[in-house]
Amino acid sequence: MSASQGPSFGVLGQVSPSLQFVIETCRYLGLPETASGTADIILTDERPAGGVRQLMPWLVWKGLTVHRQGSLLSVAYGDWQVVLDVFRRRIIPIQVPLVADARASYEVFSYLRLVLLFLLRRLGWFELHGGACVQSGKGYVFTGPPGSGKTSAVLGLIDAGWDYVSDDALLVRQAPQPGAPAAVRLRAGRILFSVTGATLDRFPALQPHAERRWQRAGKWVVNPAMLWPQRQVLSVQPAFLFFCQLREAEETRVLPLAATDALSQLMVNSPWLALDRETAAAHLATYRKLAESCYSFTLLAGRDVWHEPSRLAAYLTATDLVRLHCNYA
Repeated sequence: MSASQGPSFGVLGQVSPSLQFVIETCRYLGLPETASGTADIILTDERPAGGVRQLMPWLVWKGLTVHRQGSLLSVAYGDWQVVLDVFRRRIIPIQVPLVADARASYEVFSYLRLVLLFLLRRLGWFELHGGACVQSGKGYVFTGPPGSGKTSAVLGLIDAGWDYVSDDALLVRQAPQPGAPAAVRLRAGRILFSVTGATLDRFPALQPHAERRWQRAGKWVVNPAMLWPQRQVLSVQPAFLFFCQLREAEETRVLPLAATDALSQLMVNSPWLALDRETAAAHLATYRKLAESCYSFTLLAGRDVWHEPSRLAAYLTATDLVRLHCNYA
């Protein structure tokens, strides 16, 4: 697995309509496609011999049911079913609804995305609900609940000339380094930006490129490569970690945060730490490494950056942030 490119996928055998939906989801997550013999994840219609016996559920969460038999995991949602062969790193669609266009079905995409993330965690990649930008080779991560300003922060910094990784979907892992401790690396968790109507109003340059792909989701998708070619960074080592909030005040504030507090906030935003017990220890260790290796802050976005998003860059110069955090410590 390449630390820069992230996990790859390959297709084995003929492509059925159900398998095509899984392929489209892999592409949307930004996973590079390669030959099945060298891929980290293999997509195939070749069903496991004997199938998966429906024993007592191993995990039940929000309508998702996982049965387990050895290295085989059956992930079901209603009548839909996909089998994961963890040992062989295979994803096998058993029953996926045949809608006219996989890209137009938010429910199908959400289900298949969960399946893929289930396997990615077992390959050492963990989801982080956050966006990231890059300035002078340093990674800046912005996380927080929906509506906290993550996408606006990323778009504002892009307007200021920064490069980008993703607007609010990341994958993070600990990457081995020869002769040195493992370092945290992150990459985009999807290739498109997902924005609300209010965000389109604030950033009108996005409007000609916005596509209402999923009606039920209430969001538009934008391909950032159409707007900012050559500005995407595939993988970066994060240096600064921000927990975003909106502030009812004129001026934006940046407040230092201890690593222990940063880890606590990262844990709150990830239900899989509690639900997926097999990967919980590695997941927590990766989040701890992220919190310990970054300068962490609470970012209270005021009306100044709301009216002029690119002004955020003035608050985030690396030397000022390091000095601010050192004075706090």
